[in-house]
Amino acid sequence: MRTKSLLDVFCMGQHPEKMKYDVRTQAALKRKWVTEVVIATYDKRCYSVIDLLFDKSPATLPVKGLEMSHAEYFEQRKNITLKYPNACPIVVVSGRNNSQIYLPAEIVCGNELDPQLKMKLPLIASFTPQVRYEGIEEMRKYLTPGAQKTRGGGGLLTSLGFGLANALIKVNVTKLELPVISAAGVTVPAHMGGMWAPMISKANYNVNPKQALQLNVVLVCHRSIRNDSTIYNSIRDMVNGHGAKYRMGDKPFARLEAGDREGHWGIIEKYFGGSKIPNNVMVLDFSRPPRGQSSDPAYSVVKNMLGKGGYVSQFVNFATYDHSNPRDEKRSKIILSGVSRQILSKCGVRVWWVNIPRSLPLPAVFVGVDVYHAPRKFDPKAGKRLAKESVAAVIVQIIRSHVPAQNSMVEIYCETERRLAGKEMELGSIMSRTVSNALKAFNMPTPKSCYIWRDGVGDSAIAQVASQEIPAVRAALANTGKVVGQAKAPAPVPLAYVVCQKRINTKFLTQTGDKVPCGALVTDLQGADYKTFYINGTSPPYSTPKPVRFIMAQRDPLLASVSPSQLSWALMHDYPNWTGPIKVPAPVQLAHKLAELAGNMEDCGSSLNHEKYTGKIYFL
Repeated sequence: MRTKSLLDVFCMGQHPEKMKYDVRTQAALKRKWVTEVVIATYDKRCYSVIDLLFDKSPATLPVKGLEMSHAEYFEQRKNITLKYPNACPIVVVSGRNNSQIYLPAEIVCGNELDPQLKMKLPLIASFTPQVRYEGIEEMRKYLTPGAQKTRGGGGLLTSLGFGLANALIKVNVTKLELPVISAAGVTVPAHMGGMWAPMISKANYNVNPKQALQLNVVLVCHRSIRNDSTIYNSIRDMVNGHGAKYRMGDKPFARLEAGDREGHWGIIEKYFGGSKIPNNVMVLDFSRPPRGQSSDPAYSVVKNMLGKGGYVSQFVNFATYDHSNPRDEKRSKIILSGVSRQILSKCGVRVWWVNIPRSLPLPAVFVGVDVYHAPRKFDPKAGKRLAKESVAAVIVQIIRSHVPAQNSMVEIYCETERRLAGKEMELGSIMSRTVSNALKAFNMPTPKSCYIWRDGVGDSAIAQVASQEIPAVRAALANTGKVVGQAKAPAPVPLAYVVCQKRINTKFLTQTGDKVPCGALVTDLQGADYKTFYINGTSPPYSTPKPVRFIMAQRDPLLASVSPSQLSWALMHDYPNWTGPIKVPAPVQLAHKLAELAGNMEDCGSSLNHEKYTGKIYFL
């Protein structure tokens, strides 16, 4: 968006001074742009949009207190001759002291990058290890005492009272082995450890068709999409080709033709509000976002509506790739293959299995916790930018056996909770409630171990957060295992609490400029209060890998034989939305995904039917 003015975006190729906006288009543009941050191209200042005036143009809107129009004002005072002085609308933005500033749309641009440019950012804005290492060495020259020949100066750091060590910090790096990953009895070979999608696409789980459940698919198709039946058949054949517990019917149970925005969610609301809905319903949504947008504005609304009833849904974005007119059949097949795996994962099928350390006592409870912080947006009533409520998400996953065949379906339960801005730390209440409800839902009274991965906690808050959240989870584990009339309380469940820190400044470089590999483990850098280790979960091709810092805030003696680095590394390969390793263990990434989905809903996910979603990863 930064490469186009708002006027270009509004007109979509038509002549700006001949463009006419009907009432529906005006409402849609206001809904998208009001409260958004824009940039004035002539002075590069950022403003929050308050309103769009479609009945005014720079030539017809006078400047208050001056006998001239805005077009004349910009020409005489700013030396800017507008190309389209008669083009509507005028963009109203907030100024100082709640004042209003009126800007022509042709000198205002959005604050977002074009989707095509976003895809190229790793190539544009990243540095390879070699380039980064050379840059650090160049900077060191100017930070060394005496390097700066300014009057009376011995160097920048010396002036500030700091010294710079000559030697770099050297650490030992251990390359973690690829955990055993298997799908339908076939093990992923080591050379495919970075991307095993090609092998997964051929997996057949051989579930007896008589024991399989048929999904009643409600197909929602944008009115501009052609050949939707052909695309449905392709996805159906891929889903059914896996031979899993869930299958798709030869034809959709129902087909709904959708439009944009209200025409999208309105047709779905009407169908689910007035029809008799069968069991095992899944909504397959072929969406095409409005022109110029990479994502569908109806997405969060539809997800919120379906979340109230506990319905699983899968979107296919035709702005990402037009499957109705594919220029590259192979690329379309790869994308739709990923869609088919997502459908199975959302229904609760474990598409692949990752071996975890045998030393971990089973059955085990894995807990992932993360908080989504909504960006600040301009509130017209308050006259300033306000933060929306944050959303905390807790994922509880149960592992009963080390045998893949006994883990064909996932046992996952999750809950979300809205939190006031600044009150996102102590989540003991929701963690206790979610763990307790999960153990009851899956009839798991006495787990043998519990591992918690907590994201979003800084160094200064670890002790405070751990002291509140750990006892809450212990209480939930103890209460679930109690038996009425039992004289002796059951032994406490051994527990570990690990803080994951992604936003850190630590990066590891080799002296030869080579890239630190995926799975690199560093334990030489330790914190003052807790045992710490770093893992490079990923190793991107165009930039320097950034590790995640793992801080062991608690580990009970009974879990001393379980390697936290090995367990975390294994679960980095267990995220069902990506056939490759990720930066953090899967329970944390799942919590992040759920928190983000709920945080973008109007009610912050308060209406999600968590009980109906038991055993389903519906939020992928």
